[in-house]
Amino acid sequence: MDRISGSLALAIVCFSCAVAMGMTQMDVLTEQSKLKRCNHERVYEMYGAYCVGLRLQRIPSLKSGIEILDFSENRLQELKADTFTSYTSIKFLYLAENQMYNIDKDAFAPLSYLQTLDLSNNVILNLPETIFQLPALRKLYLKDNPLLHLSFANLQLHRPIKAPLELLDISNCKISVLPYWGTLPHLMHYNISHNPLTELEAKHFAPMCKLEKVDLTKSLDGLKLCDIKPTINWLQDKNVYFQLDDYSKLNTKEFEKCPDMTQNFVGLNVTHHVCKTAFMEFQSIKSSRRTWLTVTGGLAGFLVGFMLLLYLMHRHNVSQTKTKAEKLKKATPAHDPDKQATLPILVNDANDTSRL
Repeated sequence: MDRISGSLALAIVCFSCAVAMGMTQMDVLTEQSKLKRCNHERVYEMYGAYCVGLRLQRIPSLKSGIEILDFSENRLQELKADTFTSYTSIKFLYLAENQMYNIDKDAFAPLSYLQTLDLSNNVILNLPETIFQLPALRKLYLKDNPLLHLSFANLQLHRPIKAPLELLDISNCKISVLPYWGTLPHLMHYNISHNPLTELEAKHFAPMCKLEKVDLTKSLDGLKLCDIKPTINWLQDKNVYFQLDDYSKLNTKEFEKCPDMTQNFVGLNVTHHVCKTAFMEFQSIKSSRRTWLTVTGGLAGFLVGFMLLLYLMHRHNVSQTKTKAEKLKKATPAHDPDKQATLPILVNDANDTSRL
């Protein structure tokens, strides 16, 4: 009996341990599945999905109304034409620190409301020019893409760029010659730092009439001082702050002796003026659109109010009619004694007439 009891106890203990281990493994699997799920949150009155650092290879099924998608620090390798077709409301898209090398030319086509796009820290081989035609895109981060310079060499841009870019970051992309963007009337912040530039010409900045800051850190090491002086003079003339890692070179006699090229600014000023005109036209269209929306909204509000007033008047008239009918009905009851008394009199009068 003692042996049987001992064996039974041992079996119970083993079973309990097995169940506990099974529960532990299930808990771990459940916890892991939770960790690989995107969180949906509301931030700044916008609905967003946050999938940071989940090591996902593709964007999972998310709620269609999201306006923010943070898919940073994952293993996404490419964006297809239908990747964002279910998320047309996205305004802020963060895809930094993935393994992206291929982007379909229509990948961002559904995102007409997109304002900020972060593609930093990837290995992008082909950058579609359609990105620069997004109608609401204001901030574009392309930094730390070591192969992007290969794409820029073959980039065929439709100019002028439709995207109202205010910030453009192409730092640390191994660029030797900056792409010609054309007129960028809204650009205020331009980061081209940590690129081995072989040239830096003032004409590159002339179509950027709203430029406030350009970061040139660690990008001028391979250039001669006299080659960059016209650009430095241009930026100073237009009150553009330029950031350098070493300003002492600009105070040397070598830089001072470089020929003054400001006489060549005539053509650049024309380009600069064209940029300003484009900016004013954009602002005018924006203002007209805002006025049109205000007028349309006011008219729509008036029509809705007018229709509501007509409806209330109709309801009031119907109510008044019903009230009068009910009062009249109450004033002449069905069993009125006077009414019943009138009937014999009429009958008698009819009999008397027939006798005559």
